[in-house]
Amino acid sequence: MKDNIWINNPFSRIIKIQDRMFKVNRILPEHQININLYEDWASILKEYYYVDTIFRADGQLWLCNEIKFINYEEI
Repeated sequence: MKDNIWINNPFSRIIKIQDRMFKVNRILPEHQININLYEDWASILKEYYYVDTIFRADGQLWLCNEIKFINYEEI
């Protein structure tokens, strides 16, 4: 994932893509999963690994959860 930011965090892997942040739960080689076998392979993987976003890059599947940005007002 070339033009993105990889944030060093000792507790988890976090990437920033187009001003959105994602916690990387797992990175799988694309050749290990036969994605052509099922029409809805992405939703099956999302449900199985409890993630909400899947990226495909450099022959890998990045299984991530988006980190929500919260607007708040300090009191």
